[in-house]
Amino acid sequence: MESQAVATATNEIDDIRRRMAQIRRELHEDVEEVVAGAGAVADWRRYVRMYPWAAVGLAATLGYLIVPKRRRNVPRDVARKADVAEVREVIEQVREPEPRAKPRAKSILGAGLAMLTPLAWRAAQNYAMGYLEQWIAQQQQQYMASSGPPPSGSQSTGWPGGTPPPPGAAKSPSPPPSASPWPGGPRRPGGPAA
Repeated sequence: MESQAVATATNEIDDIRRRMAQIRRELHEDVEEVVAGAGAVADWRRYVRMYPWAAVGLAATLGYLIVPKRRRNVPRDVARKADVAEVREVIEQVREPEPRAKPRAKSILGAGLAMLTPLAWRAAQNYAMGYLEQWIAQQQQQYMASSGPPPSGSQSTGWPGGTPPPPGAAKSPSPPPSASPWPGGPRRPGGPAA
């Protein structure tokens, strides 16, 4: 019986090996068919052979979309003089409403003048103020010289003419004319020289 059991096991093993070999062959053939089918689906020549008119239409559409459009040039002899006159009238009508604004061109000289103008104005103001102060000081000196010295019995209050101001006026006396810096004195910063 042992030999029968060994023979049966051997037969079963051989039978399993045959079935496995057959399955491998079938599997190999199936894979080849799938690869061939995938190649056929991806082959554009197959579609051109199967659908020639659709392929021609698709190629024409792609060519129309890809190639840029050319400008159509109208020969000069085709355009009539009336057409040219109409176009000129339209162009003139469009141009008329727009006022032409002159662009401001700033030069280096203009920028320099723009910077120096405030400085010159300030210098002119300083000169005018200095001149006015000098003139007022001269007028005070002339007034003081013409009024003469105060009477000997009265006290000098430091006011021009020795008289105090009215009661509503400011209480601080102005400096005496001899202390004024203008006639022959030091000049005011920024003002004219004496």
